[in-house]
Amino acid sequence: MKRILIVDDIEDNLYYLQALLSGHGYEVEVARHGAEALTIARQAPPDLVVSDLLMPVMDGYTLLRHWKYDKQLRHIPFVVYTATYTEPEDEKLALSLGADGFILKPSEPEYFMARLLEVASGNVRPSSSAPAQPSEDMESLLKTYSETLIRKLEDKMLQLEEANRELQRDIARRQQAEDKLERLAFYDPLTSLPNRRLMEDRLEHSLASSARQGLFGALLFIDLDHFKDLNDSKGHNVGDELLVSVAKQLTGCVREGDTVARFGGDEFVVILESLDGELEQSATRAELVAEKILDEVPSACLREAEDYRGTASIGISMFHGRGVSAEELIRRADTAMYQAKRGGRNTVYFYDPGMQAALEVRLQLERGMRQALQQDEFVLYFQPQVNESGGLVGAEALLRWISPSRGLVSPTEFIPLAENTGLITPIGIWVMRQACTQLKAWEREPATAELELAVNVSPKQFHMPDFVAQVLKVVQQSKINPSRLKLELTEGLIMDDIDSTISKMNALRQAGLRFSIDDFGTGYSSLAYLTRLPLQQLKIDQSFVHNMTLRPENAAIVQTIIGMARNLHMEVIAEGVETEEQYEFLKLQGCVFFQGYYFGKPVPIADFTVKHRGQQQ
Repeated sequence: MKRILIVDDIEDNLYYLQALLSGHGYEVEVARHGAEALTIARQAPPDLVVSDLLMPVMDGYTLLRHWKYDKQLRHIPFVVYTATYTEPEDEKLALSLGADGFILKPSEPEYFMARLLEVASGNVRPSSSAPAQPSEDMESLLKTYSETLIRKLEDKMLQLEEANRELQRDIARRQQAEDKLERLAFYDPLTSLPNRRLMEDRLEHSLASSARQGLFGALLFIDLDHFKDLNDSKGHNVGDELLVSVAKQLTGCVREGDTVARFGGDEFVVILESLDGELEQSATRAELVAEKILDEVPSACLREAEDYRGTASIGISMFHGRGVSAEELIRRADTAMYQAKRGGRNTVYFYDPGMQAALEVRLQLERGMRQALQQDEFVLYFQPQVNESGGLVGAEALLRWISPSRGLVSPTEFIPLAENTGLITPIGIWVMRQACTQLKAWEREPATAELELAVNVSPKQFHMPDFVAQVLKVVQQSKINPSRLKLELTEGLIMDDIDSTISKMNALRQAGLRFSIDDFGTGYSSLAYLTRLPLQQLKIDQSFVHNMTLRPENAAIVQTIIGMARNLHMEVIAEGVETEEQYEFLKLQGCVFFQGYYFGKPVPIADFTVKHRGQQQ
């Protein structure tokens, strides 16, 4: 016996048997299923064949039947080597079909080789002749073979399915273990926030993102005030509960892409990414987040610590690209935080002295505006709006702040801050009430009963969910003719959420109010949307009016706006008219309403009444 054919569909089994038999000096051929084995054997018959039973294409039982019916191959010993068919009837069936030997996997090498030599030497029942021709016994045998094969296949499938389920359970257990290890490595076990290690990694990513996008970011270092006193008096369990509560509050104060991390003890870090391309605007946004945190921290206090005054001290360091290392940023924010501690706690400090000074000015201005609302320091000034003959048709109400300590504060100074802090909403309602009060006063006088009053509406106020209800409530309470109240909206406001804007405008228009687009031509409004909006007026921005007699392109824009308004059956009013030359040019182009210093500057209502008495159209 020199040449042995091995038939198995599993590579590891082929490798093992090939190595074993080659090591004993035999020449080895391999096949991966019965059909391949028959092809190889008929081309070059081996001295002995070792075959598995359960294989694709052609299984071992079928190979055995073909082998014993083949005159060329039937005399060659056929040994079954299997791990699937292990019951006594399996061996009986294989021998009945003509097998010369039956060996179970796995077997010791010595036993396996001894069994092969036994078969090769003829010390087993002879099987060189073909099995008997089909008979009732053979038919029964083949039926038993088929049933056994099906049963074994089903058993194998069940075993594979169970092995797969166990594998999935093992994978799930491994994944859970890996997740647990990751959380232990990168997350704080108490608050579930990123820990210092993960925070530092995210800060590096933030610095890289800042360098790539050219946008400023900020790092906020937060320390809870008097936290040690709480731990000492109420115990660590209460302190831990407060830390968990503060963590939730901090998470609610930032955007989804920002990072809130526990630095250690009662210290937290917030990373604000992609704030703005300008340092001042970025610092303002960072300061607003810090102020929001200061407002929210007290609400995190627990019943068990009712006597604990929950406040925080916050230090801020700004970053832009990789100009400063992550370690240095943390140190700077920590330094600023201790400045906030020394400054009385419950406050915010920037690391940069210039920014801190600007912050203090903003905070003083914000406190002043809140006081102004309470103490009636805001007033309305009125600028006349006239027709082409110079007759008074109405006015625009403009907000002014007369501070006892600062005097007349410029709107360009306090309006943007009011927008950023949200104070513009209560201020806007105050303006609406005052405007309606003045309209009602005009209605009582025959000479002024037909005047209109235009009021600017801020984007933040307009997009409040209850804006329509607030305006209608003021109109109803003042009992004015709503058609005399004109709301001026900017193009940017309208385009921000066009569907919501149209819905709100339609609701107010149905109540009788009128609308004008302020600063028309400076935004990005689509002409298609203009036809959907319930607009009555377009206001030409003063930047076009100022230079229209000097720059042909400005004159062309003015002519286009006037023509478009006429075609859309809208009124058009030009603002910023300062000279007679501008006034006459606009009239020639078909403009019929005007506003600007040529007709009068914004003044208090008393001055407005005296100056324009008898000027009504």
